[in-house]
Amino acid sequence: MRLPKTVAAGLAAVLLLGCGLLRPDEAGSAGPEPTFSVNPGGEPLDDTIEDAVPPSADLDAVFRPSFTTTEGEIDAGSGFLVRWPDGRVLLLTAHHLLGTAGGMSREYTGAELSGGVVTGMTAASVDDENIVIASNRMVDLPGAVSGDVDIRRDLAAFEVTDAAGAAVLELAESPPAPGDRVYLLAETDQPGSRIYPAVETARGSVPFLQFEYDDEVALKATSGAPVLNSDGRVVGINIGGDEGKSPVEGHANSIETFVPMLRKGLGQV
Repeated sequence: MRLPKTVAAGLAAVLLLGCGLLRPDEAGSAGPEPTFSVNPGGEPLDDTIEDAVPPSADLDAVFRPSFTTTEGEIDAGSGFLVRWPDGRVLLLTAHHLLGTAGGMSREYTGAELSGGVVTGMTAASVDDENIVIASNRMVDLPGAVSGDVDIRRDLAAFEVTDAAGAAVLELAESPPAPGDRVYLLAETDQPGSRIYPAVETARGSVPFLQFEYDDEVALKATSGAPVLNSDGRVVGINIGGDEGKSPVEGHANSIETFVPMLRKGLGQV
């Protein structure tokens, strides 16, 4: 299901900020406010939530991917490794990086990308450039699209046969509820921790993770990075955010929607 046009317009600039290809002052207006409400009941979120202890930021858990395509090498955004229930290791990232947001000439469908447009992927750890993973098998996700069309289908994945000693994250069993702590694990322009705490705020009809960061965060090049729960397990794939809001707002594709896509793409439906 496509998001309402007003939502898509608002997210288009947001996605670019998440990829880091535009500075906030270059992205222009984020467009009209979305038509959905994150709190349709009108009740405020619990302001008394206690600060949870952030999960540890495993070294070599975040990667900078480079994609070999029919348009040349595309370097954009972030990616991370997860362990699929059958033991396979996958690199997950955002589909929109393989489109105009990543410097390609047009938007591609998932079927086009896995059908020949993308022929390979390498990714280097942001903690140790000597740790590099590679894959020539992109998971077939025909329904994948950019997040400005549908955040729930903004997903790209590659099977990795050699994780080269890198950290492999685990998937959570359930998505966060409103008021739960979530954490962006990413390399940003800000020095210090790779962990950026936030609180999940989405309610009602919002079909993706939406959260408010505790502090200012520079979202440049964080599209495709993992969003974790307090146990350090993956609950989402970062798609972008709105640095113009206070507090800064983040958006992510939830495990509730991207895991079924992966299951189908891996032939497990």
